[in-house]
Amino acid sequence: MKNPIISRKIQSDLPAHIDCMLVCASYEDRCLSVSENFESSRISSLCLLYFGKYLNLSSVHMEKYKEKFNVCSYGMDISRPTTIADALIDYFTTILEAVDHPNVVVDISTFTRESLLITMRYLQVNKEKLGDVYIFYRVAEVSSQLSEEVVQIRSVLGYMGDFISDRPLHLILLSGFEYERAKEIIDNLEPDFISVGYGDKEKSLSSSSYERNKELTDKLLGYYPPELVRVFCHSLKDPNEIRRDLNEVIESRSDCNVVLAPLNNKLSTVGAGLAAIDNPSVQICYAEVGSYNETAYSSCKDDCFIYKLEI
Repeated sequence: MKNPIISRKIQSDLPAHIDCMLVCASYEDRCLSVSENFESSRISSLCLLYFGKYLNLSSVHMEKYKEKFNVCSYGMDISRPTTIADALIDYFTTILEAVDHPNVVVDISTFTRESLLITMRYLQVNKEKLGDVYIFYRVAEVSSQLSEEVVQIRSVLGYMGDFISDRPLHLILLSGFEYERAKEIIDNLEPDFISVGYGDKEKSLSSSSYERNKELTDKLLGYYPPELVRVFCHSLKDPNEIRRDLNEVIESRSDCNVVLAPLNNKLSTVGAGLAAIDNPSVQICYAEVGSYNETAYSSCKDDCFIYKLEI
């Protein structure tokens, strides 16, 4: 169902005609935000990405897109990040043969953090061939249980960093709502210094999400010596503010190798990606989990954020 608040923002903040729209089909209902709030005539081509592991629950959402838009769909393997890059390369190779400097809108709402970061890096590497790039984010209230069991921690494709062997390790972790996932990253990397960020009270999406984020951050901090950890607050609404905040934290220990682990919302993940693009020596890591709460991951709210990316 079309939402009047979201429709108004779409009309005012995005181009009248969109050459390329990127959406990740998901078990979350909010992956339908584009289908419900955009007219088909406004979008020339829609790239519909999906993970084969979750096809059972996302296929009904995919059908709604195929009924309304000119769709190119691409399956990806959540354990093989190269399949994300392959899908983007295949899609944009075809688009760039037909359209000169196409504009791009990415609905980041239901991308995994890893697939979002890889998408950002692809768009940044190819920015001279593209027009303006925008992100669209549908606000949602997330469940108290999001994921279970970290199965692998890996560097994100395109953000491998450039480490100097004799330098100490500085881990910058954007704490979210997955306490076990955050602790697993810290314990596996065994950093010399830890900077833990959580959402600023005035720049969080809601007071309840702020309280929950702070509570889980405090619980996490209780496991590590205070002299090892620095805490900072950051925006959860504006990727460019997050980018600036992270650039300062990175610079604060310029004598260290830096790993960045974004575990909060997708807007803060975009900010983390921008900061890593600004600082190519920084590595971003991703903790793959064994399962997500597919039946009750989130519930949509009547709001969205739209930004033009400066990559």
